[in-house]
Amino acid sequence: MSKPFSSKAIRSILPVNFLRHVIMVSFLCGAVSIVQAQDQEPSRRGSRIIDDTTKQVYGPKTSKYYFEKDVFFNRITYHPIDTSIRNFHRYNFVQRYNNLYQDLGNIATAITPIYYQVPDVIGVTSGFNAYNLYWDDEVIRYYDTKSPYSNIRAALGGKGRSVTRVTFSRNITPQWNFGFTYRALLIDKQIQRSGKGDRNVRGTYYDIYTSYQTPDSSYRVMLNFRRNNHEADEYGGIINQDEIDGEFEYKDYFFVNAQPSLTEAVTSDLRMNWHLYHQYEIGRALQLYHTFDRYRQGNKFSDGSPVNPYYDYVDPQLEKATTTLDKVKFKFIRNEVGIKGNLLKLFYNGYYAIRDYTFTNVHIDTAGTETSEVESYIGGRVALHLDSIGDITGWAEVQQNGNYRVDGQIKSRWFEASVKQVQYSPSLLQQTYRGTHDNWSNTFSSVNATQFNGYLHYNSKVLRLSPGLTFTRLGNYIFFKEDTVSDGQRVLPMQSPGQQVIFSPEFRFSITFMRHINLSSQIIYSKLLDNPDDAIQIPDLFINAQLSYENIFFNGNLDMHAGVEVHYKSSYYPLAYDVPVQQFYVQQRITEGALKVPEFPIIDVFFNARIKRGKIFFKYHNLLQAFTEQGYMPTPRYPGQRNIIDFGFDWSFYD
Repeated sequence: MSKPFSSKAIRSILPVNFLRHVIMVSFLCGAVSIVQAQDQEPSRRGSRIIDDTTKQVYGPKTSKYYFEKDVFFNRITYHPIDTSIRNFHRYNFVQRYNNLYQDLGNIATAITPIYYQVPDVIGVTSGFNAYNLYWDDEVIRYYDTKSPYSNIRAALGGKGRSVTRVTFSRNITPQWNFGFTYRALLIDKQIQRSGKGDRNVRGTYYDIYTSYQTPDSSYRVMLNFRRNNHEADEYGGIINQDEIDGEFEYKDYFFVNAQPSLTEAVTSDLRMNWHLYHQYEIGRALQLYHTFDRYRQGNKFSDGSPVNPYYDYVDPQLEKATTTLDKVKFKFIRNEVGIKGNLLKLFYNGYYAIRDYTFTNVHIDTAGTETSEVESYIGGRVALHLDSIGDITGWAEVQQNGNYRVDGQIKSRWFEASVKQVQYSPSLLQQTYRGTHDNWSNTFSSVNATQFNGYLHYNSKVLRLSPGLTFTRLGNYIFFKEDTVSDGQRVLPMQSPGQQVIFSPEFRFSITFMRHINLSSQIIYSKLLDNPDDAIQIPDLFINAQLSYENIFFNGNLDMHAGVEVHYKSSYYPLAYDVPVQQFYVQQRITEGALKVPEFPIIDVFFNARIKRGKIFFKYHNLLQAFTEQGYMPTPRYPGQRNIIDFGFDWSFYD
């Protein structure tokens, strides 16, 4: 259990240099606003005293934010600061996304979706996707504040797992806003931890953003810079002596005699992006816009002990090296220009985009050469809002090599449905790669996918029902798979010549009784109608459930949400993880004696509360393990988090 919050704890989650930067930026912004106020203050004979000491003038309703897409679709919606405490305890990334992701058992480790997701990019990508979620999770919010707004959120998980996020924003003028976000992931090892500060993951993310619009709003510009450095100590899963001796039981993975497979392996993923969006409005029916992105991803894998039974292959030309050091770099510059506007209730958009990318693999491009190409796109979007039906949106895009995407969505209070048809390029990693422990060259063709999902909705004061289904068809699907027959490399990319067909009906419900007690659940049943090459591995049954109590006390000064929630997956073959290339792959076995990860319900007990402008939570994770001494395993050889107590808080300031 975490110790009480102290100044020493604050310094551990907020570096001193960052605090200095926050104070300096706040001071400069305050000085600018004071000077502007003095310059703009009209002369007056008398004086007026504003009583802001006895009454809080500023708050969540005076500091609002919007997204770039709100501006793009000409439907600017100013969202108030979220003061809700419902599910505030879900601070780790797996629970935040409703347990639909699989990680390596600890916060901020490599992560992948359990169910197939249609990609947003139809062109090439680097293929190093294990840390995508920690980059995509941060979406830039542009604020409109009447006073300086700052927020600090920290989760102090047991056994040295802390997640901290700091936000600051203020208006320099009514048309010009500036702000930044800082996030620190400081996660200690949960396997063979030597003491406090023995890190499994160190993640540092920050962004700086600004927005400006002319007084008549005819011209708008939004600019941001984002950077994320994610470093993980890779232990390669567990080796158990009982397993080696042939007396292995599944529960032995959770006892202290379990040892890490790797001791000196480290993965580093560094990403940076400059983004610019600006538009000029000629009229409501016509606006001109331009977006610019300059993106860089550098991925590095190193190991001070390259000779290890964990590795199934060593490149003959690199095996004499005393250390493993594999590095790749992916960069692109993308420009998009187009027109958009509103014709009555119809929004339309047409654009042309060009994307210039380069990819460097240190063991292939020894002479400094790079793989580079220019991609061209043409496409458009539409959106229609009808009071009688709801919102209808569509997007079509074509690439010069024949790749394409077509998707549409309709959403109303009674039903929603979407359909996506895409053809996208293989990743650069899947096509060609050379590292100390991996080497391949392929000529895969583009993947094509069709996905449809739909839900019906019934909502009343006490009952909410949403039955639905998701249908997915994959063609030329590319995935990594373990080869247990051939000698040499065991984990390789392959392209399935068949078609994978997945049928997943789903049922969501929420019922409220006695005014304050709520029972909610999400149930997904999946059936693989066709699965050549065993390319898809998903559980037959997936369940999230929560029983909670909500109420407000003391004239609205105390808002609470407490209860118990359960997550369950039926026994199945989850994807395994290959450390050198950071890829989740299809595996047919964990050990000779245990082919599937057993079913295991994860039970959490939680308490969330809001006291005025502050929020706190307490959570006891994995209650069942306290009684059974047996835990869960999200990824083969990677035990999940043991039973533990977590604590966190959120506090906002508006002056």
